[in-house]
Amino acid sequence: MSQASGKICIIRLGSLGDLVLMVPMLRALRSAFPSKEIHLVCKEKYAGLFDGGGLVDSLIPVRRGDLREIVDLRSALGRGGYEALVDAHGVIRSRLLLLALRAPTKIRIRKNEIEKAALIVGKMNLYRRVTTQTERYAELARKLGAEIREPYAELPVPPGAVRTAEAACARAGRGGKPLIAFAPGARWPTKRWPAELFARLIFEASARGLDPLLIGGAEDAATNAEVAALSRSSPLDLTGSLSIIESAAVLKRCGALVTNDSAPLHLAEAVGTPVIAFFGPTVREFGYFPRLAASTALETALPCRPCSRNGKRACPYGTKECLASIEPATALDALLRTLGETRGRS
Repeated sequence: MSQASGKICIIRLGSLGDLVLMVPMLRALRSAFPSKEIHLVCKEKYAGLFDGGGLVDSLIPVRRGDLREIVDLRSALGRGGYEALVDAHGVIRSRLLLLALRAPTKIRIRKNEIEKAALIVGKMNLYRRVTTQTERYAELARKLGAEIREPYAELPVPPGAVRTAEAACARAGRGGKPLIAFAPGARWPTKRWPAELFARLIFEASARGLDPLLIGGAEDAATNAEVAALSRSSPLDLTGSLSIIESAAVLKRCGALVTNDSAPLHLAEAVGTPVIAFFGPTVREFGYFPRLAASTALETALPCRPCSRNGKRACPYGTKECLASIEPATALDALLRTLGETRGRS
């Protein structure tokens, strides 16, 4: 595209983790085309991720994401006069939008659907290489004429969010104890490391002089409350009390995050905080494993993995052995090793 003024519209109807992984792409577009407006279509509940960051000029919120709303959205976007339209989601609804709208440039994300289906259904690994979701977004940027030079570009965190994080963490981290965040929640139960194992890990981490805190959205309240009750160590519980960008600011203050395969994983890495992440129904080939060198993915090799593209399906055996077999001692070793490595580099 030319350097002249114009408008780019990016469509990503979900989810939070994917929007976080889009940050390097947005930074690249902003750098390559400083005179162009960048508009982003995303779910309303995730719009706060970009508060005060300057990565996008306009957020176009989607509430339900059903077909009726997509039709209304088509009418609104059709009046936008966009130079380029980008389908960064690759689902039926986003494809319909792309087809229905007019623009000189229209591009769509490439997804390994055949390879993914073969691995889930037939346990045949047809992947020639592992392509991360960030790399898929980088390909979109290149097609528009922008090169991602910062694949690990940090998510901008505005000063207001930093101040909120400082206030929220005032009761923790005293006496020089390292803050460690724990995110026991996940959208689908099949992706959650068992609550009792999270609780044991928090207890052991506290016993070793680490200061734990719980983080997550309002939808994680029940899971996190159960973990807190079982842990016997009274972790600071910030569940549901922070916005998305305030959660990022809290994670930036932590030495590490222990999490499931869910949005907090990507939010933590986007502010430079390493993670210890549990993977069960999904696998590395899908493109969402941790990216930072100091991060660790914990998994158990089982012939039934992967059993789902996103963890939505219940465990076919009803055991969740892929996650339940990961011992707290293994996670604690990974956590202590990560803390030792990050301290050594600081």
